[in-house]
Amino acid sequence: MESLPGAVIAALAGAAVAFLNYRITRRAAEKSGSGSPFLTAAPVLRMLLSAGLLAAVYFAAPLTPWDRIWLLAGAAVGLTVPLFVFTFLLVRQVNGAEGSHPSEKGSDRHG
Repeated sequence: MESLPGAVIAALAGAAVAFLNYRITRRAAEKSGSGSPFLTAAPVLRMLLSAGLLAAVYFAAPLTPWDRIWLLAGAAVGLTVPLFVFTFLLVRQVNGAEGSHPSEKGSDRHG
């Protein structure tokens, strides 16, 4: 358990990268109608950030007093768990933008 502080630090770094990925995705979604090249580059940039963090943790781990596996697990958890929260925020933002008109009961075929 002496590697737990390193895992927490790696998880915080992963959460920071997840937040950057969220901001990139949100900006790409805001510019989606303008045909911006940023829209096509956003997924590549997000992947490079995530893979870059994992690669940095992997190669920097021998320079730390902590086990590599704990650092990689922390970084993976830090990337993944905030992703659920940020995805929920993006979905709520998109639904809020589309759903500005009140829904009527019985307007769909099920009810």
